[in-house]
Amino acid sequence: MNSIVVRLGVLGVVLSVVVGCGGSSSGTSSVVTPPATTPDMGTATAMLDGVGYTITNVSSGALLGIAGQSQTAGAALNLAASDAGADQLWHVMPMGNNQYNVENMLTHQVMGVTNASTAASAASVQWADNGTPDHLWTFFQLQDGNFLIQNGNSKLYLEDEGSSTNPAAVVDQNARATTGTGCSCQEWKVVSNATSPYPAPAAVTGNGIFVHDPYMLKDASGTYWLYGTHQTLAYSTDMKTFTYTNTNSALGACTTTQGGDWITADNRCPIIGPDFSTWSGLQTPKSDNSGQNTDVWAPSLMVQNGTYYQYYSVPYEPSTGAEAVIGLATSASPAGPWTDKGYVVSSWTNATTTPPATGNIWNFAATTTWNAIDPAPFVDATGKWWMSFGSWSDGIHLMQLDPATGMPLASNPTPYPVIAARGNSGEEGSFIYPWMVNGTQYYYYFAPINVCCAGTASTYRMIVGRATSPQGPYLDRGGLDLKNGGETILMSSHGSVYGPGGQSVFTDMVSGVATPTLVYHYYDGNNNGTPTLGINRLGFTTDGWPVVQ
Repeated sequence: MNSIVVRLGVLGVVLSVVVGCGGSSSGTSSVVTPPATTPDMGTATAMLDGVGYTITNVSSGALLGIAGQSQTAGAALNLAASDAGADQLWHVMPMGNNQYNVENMLTHQVMGVTNASTAASAASVQWADNGTPDHLWTFFQLQDGNFLIQNGNSKLYLEDEGSSTNPAAVVDQNARATTGTGCSCQEWKVVSNATSPYPAPAAVTGNGIFVHDPYMLKDASGTYWLYGTHQTLAYSTDMKTFTYTNTNSALGACTTTQGGDWITADNRCPIIGPDFSTWSGLQTPKSDNSGQNTDVWAPSLMVQNGTYYQYYSVPYEPSTGAEAVIGLATSASPAGPWTDKGYVVSSWTNATTTPPATGNIWNFAATTTWNAIDPAPFVDATGKWWMSFGSWSDGIHLMQLDPATGMPLASNPTPYPVIAARGNSGEEGSFIYPWMVNGTQYYYYFAPINVCCAGTASTYRMIVGRATSPQGPYLDRGGLDLKNGGETILMSSHGSVYGPGGQSVFTDMVSGVATPTLVYHYYDGNNNGTPTLGINRLGFTTDGWPVVQ
């Protein structure tokens, strides 16, 4: 398949004139050379992520979409002469340096090139957002306002190969001509629909909304409790105003001894305080408030038989790799005080740094491959206890827990099996939510991907998969296994909502109806990129996939 290129040229004609016979002669020649023309290559242009776009081919006048509106990974991009549905709506997601992932708003997969090919005429397809370079695109605006769309991997341009409005027309990539006007089959009208691709988070206020990696639960009295990284603890009676607990708070007040320097420096109680003695030596110096406190990351809780089980991470510092401990604490109250139950799993993955030889009560071993962070416990439909954990190192692992202790069962396979992985492209903070849809018991897997914690430059976004067994396999909507980079986008940056991620899901009662509720953090573009609590309800498609509401 070759692109259609218009080439202009004039053949020079040489004329010889002979004068006289047997005498002198003179010849004249002339070459007619037209002015040289080169195609408009455009200027790399920043695109808005707060709106959806239609993308129309200039040559054919057809709209870019997905063949057959298919959800299957690998389905070809196609063109249709008229608006045929949500598959013709696209969302651009900034990846830095004027490069974008381009998300289809029907399938929530991204635009790429078959087999990540760099060859001319390779077809364009949709695929899971697995971080490969063929998913990067740059928009070059032309003088007439239209665009070239260049693939970041091949440096070739998206085109309507046959300038056809036939739904079977091939959408592929090809080189731009170096002379002439350039093929209009490679030029696109990119038009905003002026509508946000995702609903806004619920309006929240109070000093407790500035949080990373939030987990929320609702206690028997109807109070919402919010937990987060950096020992964050807040509460709300209406899920609108969240207040840090302190020594005088109406709920969850701590003593000055429990609060320690969190109270002195921040006027708020930690989730767990005072520090457990078993934490001694994990952070040298301690990581917050000028070295006065041990930091806690990504707490996640479950309530069983009137007991609150809190699983949390403590990163080992100074860190040179994935060194961390996941611990367990229990309480009869959502705000503590907490009883130390010890460590659940530990990690030490840096081959060049030796684990501590003495005082190693955490069983650090240089043979571990995982990262012991981001614990997420859950109970399956048969009453078995489980916990997913892990991050970039080698993916997300699953262990079974003993309901009698909350600790790992001795019968767990070694090493703990991987249920999701995205390689060096980054995945962390898993959360598994059991929920029944249309009579089928599913285990919905949620996780953030890409780079966290970069404020308004964050490329974090949330993805989802599901399984019918807690042990998997977990598949995305396109049919790909999450162990092999599969994932369906649940929510990405839009407008002032940057880098949504660090999510969890809890069941809220709304007018007597059990309602899955998504809780996450984002970086607020209207507040200098401050990490902020996001809340949205979840609905489900007819085939059982979660949708942000």
